[in-house]
This record gives sequence, C-alpha cells and structure tokens, in this order.
Amino acid sequence: MRRRVVVTLSLALTLAAAGAAAQFDVKQAEPVLRDRVLYVNTRLDLALNRRTEEALSKGIPIDITIDIKLVRYRWWWTNIVITDVTLNRRLQFHALSRQYLVSSRGGDEPAESFGSLTQALAYLGDLSGFTIPLTAKKELLPDARHLLVLRARLDIEALPVVMRPLAYATPSWRLSTGWTEWPVQP
Repeated sequence: MRRRVVVTLSLALTLAAAGAAAQFDVKQAEPVLRDRVLYVNTRLDLALNRRTEEALSKGIPIDITIDIKLVRYRWWWTNIVITDVTLNRRLQFHALSRQYLVSSRGGDEPAESFGSLTQALAYLGDLSGFTIPLTAKKELLPDARHLLVLRARLDIEALPVVMRPLAYATPSWRLSTGWTEWPVQP
C-alpha cells in the first residue's frame, strides 16, 4: 500500500514537472517616449505547456493579461508610477472551424483567427506600435530616468470556476514573465 502511494506521488510530480516546461518570456522591448506619447514595441514569447494546450483544445479559453507601467526610477525609494495600462487578451480554439481566435476580453476589437496555435501566440505576443498617450496630469521630469515595467501572465481568475483550484495548486498553470524593466528612450 505504501509503495503504491509513493509510486503515484512520484508519477504525479513527474507529470507536473513535464507540464511546467513552457514559460512566458519578454524577448524584446523598445519603449520610446516622444511628445507625451509612450511607444511600446515589445515582443513576448508566450509558450503554452502541454496542460494548457490540452485545455485550450477542449474548448476552455485562455486569458492572457499584459500589465504595462511607465515609472520614474528612484534609487532610494520605490519607483513612482506615472501611468499603467492593462491589456486583456483571450485565446480560444474553435473546434468546428479548427481555428484559433484571439480577441480582447472586453470584446471592443474584432477577433483575429489563425490556422495554428504558433501563429495565434505570435500575434498575441506582438505589441508593435502600441501607444500610451500621457495626459497633462502625468508628470514627466526631463532629467529623471524612466522605465517601462512589463509583465504578461495567464489569468487564472478567468478560468472556469471548477478549474481554478487545480490551476492554483498546479505550477504548470502559473505562466508569467515576471516583472521586467526596460529603460525608456526620450
């Protein structure tokens, strides 16, 4: 009996480790600040693992949240957030047409369809030409160092309710780039 528990536990850990091989990554970011507009040219590598791909192929939508912040760097204290933007994207598989659909979660943009998961993930991770206009209230100091702080993550809260406990308990569902910082060119 004890041996069966040990074998089952080791098999579960092996499968969990195999499912956690993929990870999100920021491949490139080129933020430029010009005329009170932040131009964000970023490329994300959003690789899904076997477990998330299986859920996607069974009709469960995968929501990706991209958090973008413009901060003023301070070496002696925490950075000052000048502005922050959150992009919510949804990736789903349409079984009848065998197409992957990428849309904004709010539904304010038309969905783009792709024939392969690789194409859909490449489109989802491409933030070329994304702009963030800064209002007059957003204080920019000319001699200060500004940073683009960026994170992309799989939104576990957007999963169906019955899947959330499993997603929180399984490391393979916690896909994230972590916070990365990039200097902003004036």
